[in-house]
Amino acid sequence: MTPRAPALSPEERRASIIEATLPLLREHGRAVSTRQIARAAGIAEGTIFRVFESKDELIDEAVHEAFDNSTLIAELDELKRSAPLTERLAAAVAIMQEHLKGVFALMTVLQASGEPMRKHAGGEAMRRRKEATAELDEAFVRLIGDDAGSLRVPVVTFIGYLRMLTLSSVHPMLDGDFSTPDQLVDVLLDGARARPGKPSAATAPARKATTRSAARGRHTDTTGAKRATTTTGGKK
Repeated sequence: MTPRAPALSPEERRASIIEATLPLLREHGRAVSTRQIARAAGIAEGTIFRVFESKDELIDEAVHEAFDNSTLIAELDELKRSAPLTERLAAAVAIMQEHLKGVFALMTVLQASGEPMRKHAGGEAMRRRKEATAELDEAFVRLIGDDAGSLRVPVVTFIGYLRMLTLSSVHPMLDGDFSTPDQLVDVLLDGARARPGKPSAATAPARKATTRSAARGRHTDTTGAKRATTTTGGKK
């Protein structure tokens, strides 16, 4: 018997069901059943249809949530501003990479299941994308702060380069070696040419990616990269 779900406001219940649906969508695509969703959310199956008109509405909302930048921006705003710029940016790239990996995983499984993402009205979708990109850029402006003065290009131009490099570093259709957040930030800030006192590609040791915890004051190294950013549409 399904345990009785805790009392939540309608908005909280809606959000909790969507949160439970997203991992299942990445695994099963639109073939996921409402029974699976209810089990993951810890609710009775009928509760889903008291919140959403149909399974399709729930899935569309979950897909929209996957592309929303709100959580991504909140994580960027949590990064410690007193950390060096390179650490802040590497932590931000790690956040963005993880976000993008989730988006690409969802897009791939939806396409493979024969039910790609539903298209929304062109003008509205374009407006949302522009607003989401602007909001993400503003979060990076806040993260870079006064260090913008050390850049030789306008900060918004720099942020655009950072977003493009991050996107290409995890795009499933682009071949090539994976770039860690540290490597990506190093090349973007200082260029790809070997510099005095810096090892060349032929002599450089394997590097560890600095995680976002370093930017929060807890310096932790991992062997892989985790996270990054996107310019996908935010919800309104």
